[in-house]
Amino acid sequence: MSSVKNGQAGVSLVQKDHRELNHELNYFQVDEAIGAGLPLWLPAGVVIRDELEKLMRELEFLAGYERVVSPHIAKEDLYFQSGHLPYYEESMYPAIDLESVRYRLRPMCCPHHHRIFSAKLRSYRDLPLRLAEYGQVYRYEGSGALSGLMRVRGLCQNDAHLYVRESQVKEEILKVLQMYQKAYEILGIKKYRLRLSKWDRSGDKYVSMPEKWDWAENVLREVLLESGLAFEEESGEAAFYGPKIDIQIESVLGKEESASTVQLDFISAERFDLSFINESGEKERPLILHRAPLGSHERMVALLVELYQGALPLWLSPEQVVIVPLADRHVAAAEDVRSVLHNAFLRVRVDGRVESLQRKLAEAWQSKACYVVVIGDREVEEGKISVQRRGESVRQKMAAEDLRDLLLKEVSSRQ
Repeated sequence: MSSVKNGQAGVSLVQKDHRELNHELNYFQVDEAIGAGLPLWLPAGVVIRDELEKLMRELEFLAGYERVVSPHIAKEDLYFQSGHLPYYEESMYPAIDLESVRYRLRPMCCPHHHRIFSAKLRSYRDLPLRLAEYGQVYRYEGSGALSGLMRVRGLCQNDAHLYVRESQVKEEILKVLQMYQKAYEILGIKKYRLRLSKWDRSGDKYVSMPEKWDWAENVLREVLLESGLAFEEESGEAAFYGPKIDIQIESVLGKEESASTVQLDFISAERFDLSFINESGEKERPLILHRAPLGSHERMVALLVELYQGALPLWLSPEQVVIVPLADRHVAAAEDVRSVLHNAFLRVRVDGRVESLQRKLAEAWQSKACYVVVIGDREVEEGKISVQRRGESVRQKMAAEDLRDLLLKEVSSRQ
């Protein structure tokens, strides 16, 4: 897991930011009738979201996570209990008054997950308990801070909370960092930096418990040192409930963003009266790890679109195959090939427009398709199709079923 500050590998020097690329490739839109910072995801963007979620579901399943789903809204008292209203209110939406009860759109999922933990008596044998959710949250970012998908007011987080014993903390944090390493390797993210985000002793946005802050920061520091990962330390970047390890990635505009995080929370178990029964039959407080390997869909999609300049790997690509029939008489054969690929859950379309071959090919590559298939008289006669991969100049002849098998192998390996 290398750690580098500047830029991303494999991208040309002339780079467009994700908002420019979005004008060409249509991942999302922002509509003033809906509201600033509240993106509408279009089909191409949803493909990327869904594939990222599928990846993380698999990694989390293998790592022993259990999935939960919680509502986007809760009574205001819950956020007083969690500390969000005392410490985070400026980033929350205003209260909603209904039938003498005040509700808030949630800024984070953690209070909901704490209530799930407390809903039954827990034993030390249940720990670590790892609860995961792709959770929609709402934060009122200032209008001047909004920036495409990088900074939004409605976002979907790759969220999870781990309830652990003190003796399990370091091992679980290390496992989280290893999950980051695996996910980043698959996604092709190579350049970033790790930051140990500490509290500011002079600030008023943190709970004043110096001894616990020092202990928690030392734990994170020890994990980073033992892991061998290079990192830097910065004060004033912690969450109000504890220090964290953030992974920082630079956008093509040179602005650094937090892409992933793991946080050590020593406060919430007390606030929510969370406990488990230890080996002696006594109640004991858990510690809580907040982690989000891919952060939010919004920011991660923006970073990946910029990293690849829209030319995403096959498994992530909204448009995997474009089939170009040379004339109307070849459309039926093109549709037959489309069915072979589509029925294998590959994303494919037929460009049956009355346009020149060169124009259709140029537009297919401009759409960042991974493969283009050409079908003319010779292909129909031979029962084979001409296949060209993005970035290659040579076309190969193969049966539709062979292309299907090739693509499925590439998708399953997430090359």
